[in-house]
Amino acid sequence: MDIIIMHQTVARHDAIGNDIEAMFGILSKRWNCLVYAEYKLNKNVIYADENQMETMIGARDSILLYHHSIFWEQGEEILKKAKGKIVFRYHNITPESFFQSYSPFYAAQCRRGREQTKRLIEAYPDAYWLSDSRYNTLDLRGVKQDHLGICAPFHKVEQFLKTKPEESILKGMIEDKKINLLFVGRVSPNKGHLFLLEIMRVFILNYHNNIKLRIVGKFDSGLQSYQELLFQKIRQYRLGHYIEFIGEITDASLSSYYLGSDLFLCASEHEGFCVPILEAQSLGLPILALKSSAVPDTGGRGQVLLDKQAKEFAAAIHVLMDQEEYYHSMQKCGTDNFHKRFTMEQIKHTFEQEIAKITGEQDENSDSNGTSAVYHGRGGTSCTDAERRTDQKRTSGGDCDHSV
Repeated sequence: MDIIIMHQTVARHDAIGNDIEAMFGILSKRWNCLVYAEYKLNKNVIYADENQMETMIGARDSILLYHHSIFWEQGEEILKKAKGKIVFRYHNITPESFFQSYSPFYAAQCRRGREQTKRLIEAYPDAYWLSDSRYNTLDLRGVKQDHLGICAPFHKVEQFLKTKPEESILKGMIEDKKINLLFVGRVSPNKGHLFLLEIMRVFILNYHNNIKLRIVGKFDSGLQSYQELLFQKIRQYRLGHYIEFIGEITDASLSSYYLGSDLFLCASEHEGFCVPILEAQSLGLPILALKSSAVPDTGGRGQVLLDKQAKEFAAAIHVLMDQEEYYHSMQKCGTDNFHKRFTMEQIKHTFEQEIAKITGEQDENSDSNGTSAVYHGRGGTSCTDAERRTDQKRTSGGDCDHSV
């Protein structure tokens, strides 16, 4: 059997590229599997040219595994040629409303992508849809229940845990004695940077200024007006000494920022999954986040999730820094969440179960109720990797029995 994995762009250091790379590694061990893309930026997969791809999808015993995350005109045309089974891997598409004020082009691409989702559902009623999260399935109205699965995205968190942190960064963060907040994600309107600035303004106004927020993530040249607005607000709120945009960095530097921070502060309003939450939790960093989109499900039990009220966020930061027992409990719940639900081995097991459904194979270890194993109970494993977080600021402990 031939399997072709498709996406417009296959990158090396992004969530979808990691997902495709892992799927290719698993599937190519059993079947003839290749990847087709317009933009080939990940060298860890083997690509098919257009002729190879068309030959493969023209076979009736083939599988076309189509990653859907943005409008792709060529992809929709390729799908029409498929004679075998079609599987859509749905990563979600950001609503156009987030970009309307900053980029008409991005807004149009998002609108066309979401319209394309509806067309694909209608055009391929027998296709199987494999979603990253429960939240993402809300976009898939019209897909038959027995044609819908959930499997968290493959990631590289466990490789990341082996990275030696950059000592100079970590040492500096520990010694400055500030409250160190961290957010990781590209600089994009749906990520909630304006609200992060408002939280900082309110905290300093009501409590103290011994605090710093670091934002790690790349800038997008297509969102220049959004970036200008952020820096305008920083000047207006006089936050220049309290906000640091770091941009893209090495894994060693990123590991240091996770380990040296006190809270992962997430104000994102639209996430299809949010892999940085897993990175933070794997290193024992508690999550304080906006109760939005896929964030509550990804973060699991025992993290602090709030509505969009800056005063509530500011108060939560203040209280959590004084409540060590509760803070330690958040650490343990977070590391439990990662180890129980989202290790690569667990995701691989769920993915193989889903592939077995599609191929018609029987997996003797599959769950009797058909629910993805990654989304079962949320408690109780050890938090070994949290020990990598420095004990000079916080230590792990507690349990996840409380409600948040």
